[in-house]
Amino acid sequence: MKDNLFIAQLRGTIFVSQYIGYTPENAKKFGELLLPDSKVYSAPEIIVPGVNPTAPQYGMSWRLFKKGDDGGDYNIVFLPGKIDIILTKDAKYGDEAEMNFCKKCANWFTMIMKEISISTVTRIAYAPLYAIRYEDGTYDARWDGLLKKTVYDGTPMRDVNFNFLLKRVINICGKEIEMNLLHNISDGVQIRVGAESQQQIQVVLLQLDINSTPEKSIDLNKEGVNKFFDDILGIKEKLIENVSESI
Repeated sequence: MKDNLFIAQLRGTIFVSQYIGYTPENAKKFGELLLPDSKVYSAPEIIVPGVNPTAPQYGMSWRLFKKGDDGGDYNIVFLPGKIDIILTKDAKYGDEAEMNFCKKCANWFTMIMKEISISTVTRIAYAPLYAIRYEDGTYDARWDGLLKKTVYDGTPMRDVNFNFLLKRVINICGKEIEMNLLHNISDGVQIRVGAESQQQIQVVLLQLDINSTPEKSIDLNKEGVNKFFDDILGIKEKLIENVSESI
């Protein structure tokens, strides 16, 4: 499977007790601190008729956006109770994209914690999205390892989407933390943009969401945030190995 596996999007998340709503001062301060020369947009949870959905509103959710030197699109999203760092990039699995992203997450999150004077985060997560591409004519057969095929008059099933959850306790800087290891596997279409045209490729999408359980605050300090993003790729790799024989 790994030969056909491509990164589509990466997300790192911390949950915090403090909400950093939009103000021009916050946009300037965090833009200069994290993403110099970035653009500021809203991150609306509710679209308000008559209001420009890309224009940040005072006190509301917002995001910093910048195209990176690595060819990816970076968003740092400030939401009530949490902060997301998102990279959208088409990259082959196994290159340095994930390692570099996790280093950025550790660096940027600890900088944010210092700036807003908080010593710990309540939850933490890493959620990569992968596209699995197959040669023409082999896509439908790939579901055979996971599901009993269901057809109607010879037409195979479409819009396949299923989830499953594993649990694991990991140790981060002496803390025993229970983690959700959520898997979502679905079929989808990936659009690849070339120099002169766009190409639609039918793919299997694999979304992992590795997150600390919401029932109890983990009270993870800056050292722990760094350690989480240092170790998480090893855990992710084992999850990939676990499903690779079936997909």
